[in-house]
Amino acid sequence: MAQLLPLQARQRFPQARRQKRPYIYFYLHGLSLVNPRGSFCFITSNSWLGVGYGADLQEFLLKHSHVKFILDNEKKRSFAQADVNTIIALLAPPDDKHETGLDKTARFVMFKVPFEDVLDADTFKTLEAATERQSADRWRICVRPQRELLEEGLVEDEDESDEAVQKLKTVHVKTARYEANKWGGKYLRAPEIFFTILEKGKGKLVRLGDIAEVRFGIKTGANEFFYLDDEKIRQWGIEKEFLKPVIKSPRECRSIVIRPEDLKYKIFMCLKDKSELRGTNALEYIKWGESQGFHRRPSCTGRQRWWDLGQQKSFDFVILRFRHERSWTPLNNNPNLLAGDIMFVGNWLDRSIAAINNTIANTTCFIFITELFGRINLGEGLLTTYGPEITQFLLLHGHVLTQQQRDKLLQALETLKQRDVLPIFSELHQPDRRALDDVVFDVLGLTAGEREAVYEAVVALVRARLDKAGSV
Repeated sequence: MAQLLPLQARQRFPQARRQKRPYIYFYLHGLSLVNPRGSFCFITSNSWLGVGYGADLQEFLLKHSHVKFILDNEKKRSFAQADVNTIIALLAPPDDKHETGLDKTARFVMFKVPFEDVLDADTFKTLEAATERQSADRWRICVRPQRELLEEGLVEDEDESDEAVQKLKTVHVKTARYEANKWGGKYLRAPEIFFTILEKGKGKLVRLGDIAEVRFGIKTGANEFFYLDDEKIRQWGIEKEFLKPVIKSPRECRSIVIRPEDLKYKIFMCLKDKSELRGTNALEYIKWGESQGFHRRPSCTGRQRWWDLGQQKSFDFVILRFRHERSWTPLNNNPNLLAGDIMFVGNWLDRSIAAINNTIANTTCFIFITELFGRINLGEGLLTTYGPEITQFLLLHGHVLTQQQRDKLLQALETLKQRDVLPIFSELHQPDRRALDDVVFDVLGLTAGEREAVYEAVVALVRARLDKAGSV
């Protein structure tokens, strides 16, 4: 096995090399060296728990190993100098020829105090004996059969029917396609209210990727050329037809709806050949760009006309890539507005409920999901949301609301969008915020106590990542 498994790593995980995550390979290589009666303990970045390049590793561990423990700490970072957050994985030696792991039980533990305060045998005896989700003063554990974890990660390909996928899940799971499950968000960080929402939201919740098209903002390849502030526009006298409004940074968006007066830049959008630009200042600007070498940059050389960013679709909403204390889904009412690549943009597939879905995406329930499904691998305390996990975000489907509920939702948004979005610790206490959330809470059937639990959970998740960033 010591010879086989490193070869498997090279064959099964080429994307780990492409995406510069060599520790995926070293997991397998390390496992190949473990004594059959031993254990494997590794401390690495927590990224593989919930991103695309971790899918193959998750699948391999679930099928061929025993995920004894995945350990995290919400109170204190492990390394002062590291730019990433880490987890500890305790794994059994793999059986690469048989899927014995599917009969094992995985345990995910989030410690609420520094590791040095829980390093005793009694704690781990208690954790090893746990058979269900439970919480204590110093830790929280989620216990899941590895077969169920594998089935949760199976996805339906476009040419497969629901019946076919269900058959694959229950009869022959090894032939289905596995995507990375959100182990970190669901099983390490998620409080009990998350599972209550899943239970009460059956048939009402849907993945964002199933009802919306989500894509990158514009990748210019030369931001210094394509983004122009007012001073640069005056300097060059570029014609208005070649300038479009753009949101370059979330700092330019203060309210739920993107306001034109808050934007600082225009983006150079020219779809014409040089021969069509004779006598224009736009042509002189392009020539200046070439004198600066912008046309030789990799992203620019791949275009037929290096300055031509192509036709760009309008968008309904923005998904922020980075969040600190403020969290929301900026909305766009301007069909000419474009967005930079520091964010993702999206369009609702069903145009008849686009306004409803826009509003639902700004409720605290959706903020809660983004905190759980986003990445907290950066040591600075930022929440990062990226393409693969964005499509997995769960939200209430607009179709399940009655007309009366839709009217209440839109009315609540009208009030909310008149002001700036506040840091989450203040935002959640605002009456207009609560009025918006109550509509969704009513549809989900949450009790008064459960509603408060959602607010408490969001505050706790945000505070945990911010406090952890400053813990060393």
